Amino acid sequence: MRQIALAMHNFHDTYRELPPGSQGNNPWGRDSYSYYCFILPFIEETAMYEQIDFTNKINGATGRGGQARIALLDTMICPSDDTNIQEEGILPWQNALHNYVVCYGDSNYNSGTPWNVVDGYAGHAGMFVPEKRAKLRDATDGLSNTLLVSEIITPTQQDIWSSMGRTQVAMGAGFTTYLTPNADANDRTNRCHTNLGGALGAKCTAHADWDWGANVVAARSWHTGGVNAALADGSVRFVSDTINVTTWRNLGARSDGQVIGDY
Repeated sequence: MRQIALAMHNFHDTYRELPPGSQGNNPWGRDSYSYYCFILPFIEETAMYEQIDFTNKINGATGRGGQARIALLDTMICPSDDTNIQEEGILPWQNALHNYVVCYGDSNYNSGTPWNVVDGYAGHAGMFVPEKRAKLRDATDGLSNTLLVSEIITPTQQDIWSSMGRTQVAMGAGFTTYLTPNADANDRTNRCHTNLGGALGAKCTAHADWDWGANVVAARSWHTGGVNAALADGSVRFVSDTINVTTWRNLGARSDGQVIGDY
């Protein structure tokens, strides 16, 4: 995770901004590129990055995600995850599953605001915003008080719809701080099932529509008692499952002006 945080800072040093929360015709759809695709050159995966055609969508019959879709990268996998899920779905929708995801804010993916191509989600609170590129200076609450990256548990069954852990596409590359780490409450994801039927093996409840932006996905890990998290200053720390929910939500917002309590 520290390597990913460093990659984010190197990306920012190069472009004076962070990678977008998503880039594509649909802010949270299966075809939108995530932060993962943009930091590949900064985690020594330039050759893979150069296979991507960002003018086309990443998935589907006309997708141009190439090897970036299906390659398992050790950098993106928590050593504690032994589920060994190699790929999700069937061609042309296959994606490798990874554990490290970026913070989309303190609510659901939409943060309760309508999306448009000019403004993105105006109310979006996290450091990663759909169709927008935040700057570190936007973290007015302080870099050490704002989350960049945390962990997610990948499903134990393959599924192209629920998205969790599909870090190549925007809908699978994030979490929010609405639920505390490893929360007892289920995540709320689009169509939380396998398209072949049966259990997904993930802690989630489906919502009935196709609004990917309504997703609420908690940071989760295989570690006992909490999750690892990278802050916007590049530091990494272990956050307990018992963190106060208000404190955790405040950490997910870049500029809410709230004082962060001890955790």
